[in-house]
Amino acid sequence: ERLGIADDALKLVREVPYGRQRLVEIALALALKPKVLLLDEPAAGVPQGESRIILDVVAALPPDIAMLIIEHDMDIVFRIAKRITVLVQGSVLIEGTPQEIAADKQVREVYLGERDHG
Repeated sequence: ERLGIADDALKLVREVPYGRQRLVEIALALALKPKVLLLDEPAAGVPQGESRIILDVVAALPPDIAMLIIEHDMDIVFRIAKRITVLVQGSVLIEGTPQEIAADKQVREVYLGERDHG
């Protein structure tokens, strides 16, 4: 019920929309009462309307569950993360809060496509 998938409880997972399938995966992981939850692109391949539901669920998880999220969609990263580590070709470029990352010139150039024209 907490994840909004109780209505699908009696259905086979393959019979529910893909976004709800992803919620079932998260529910299974949460049932184990993890201290750390690893999410690799949690909304990848999910239609936008359903991805919002997934992101709402992830953002509302209890703070006592540490999350490691691997994500290329910077909008998702900035919405969910409290700390961000930016990698470029496997090496750490910068670590910090979302505000620090958003303000970093190199991150804006590499990931946000901005260039300083001054």
